[in-house]
Amino acid sequence: MTALAEVSFRSLHVWQRHRDVILRLWKTDIVPLLAEPVVILLVMGLGIGQVVDEVNGQDYLEFIGPGILAAYVMFAPAFENSWGSYVRMEVRRTYDAMIATPLSIEDVITGEILWGVTRSLFLGTLILIILAVMGIVKSPLAILVLPVAVLQGFLIASLAMAYTSKAPSINAFNFFYSLFIYPMFFLSGVFFPVEDLPNGLRQFAWVLPLTPAVHVMRHLITGDLVLSMVWSLLGMAGAAFGFYYLALVWMRRRLIR
Repeated sequence: MTALAEVSFRSLHVWQRHRDVILRLWKTDIVPLLAEPVVILLVMGLGIGQVVDEVNGQDYLEFIGPGILAAYVMFAPAFENSWGSYVRMEVRRTYDAMIATPLSIEDVITGEILWGVTRSLFLGTLILIILAVMGIVKSPLAILVLPVAVLQGFLIASLAMAYTSKAPSINAFNFFYSLFIYPMFFLSGVFFPVEDLPNGLRQFAWVLPLTPAVHVMRHLITGDLVLSMVWSLLGMAGAAFGFYYLALVWMRRRLIR
């Protein structure tokens, strides 16, 4: 656990750097990021929802709302800690400048991941408000979606950083999205119940990081608590810690080679 011992409060300076950048660029960064899930909600919920019967006793828009929230809580750190981190590392050489200061490599990577988590929480909060305005939120327990968004953001940000540490070029992220992120978007219960998948594919879907997040957020928004939510959260927490540790170790190897 040597890598964890190198993490310090100085990682917050990396987070502050990203915060200052986004405060200058928010119009071209935040607005498009928020517009996309709203469009999908309207097109899928109000469009396809007109020709789809109830799903698990819910109106289709009410069914996909929590799924869209979980999916975009995933997309935010996935983009930030893959393409964004790679550009800062290899193109702009921002990491080299940071490491020349008292920041350790582990501080830099932790700060990067914390920023990905922040983007998850911010986008998740905005989408949750939109769902509430649309009448999709059925329980005050929905507020607990926000800490779940933090956990999910930490998991996906760490996973993306671990992948970035091994990416030989920026083109390698085409595989990350085409073969992992986008298939996960469609297989994790966002648009239809995971239970409707064939048995083998259903078991595979539960291994994907997005599936437990969709499961937990959907039940919190409806207020229908089930024991499987606990196992989903424990699985997410274990995976998040594992990928975080890998990201620290692999990034150190890459940056000092």
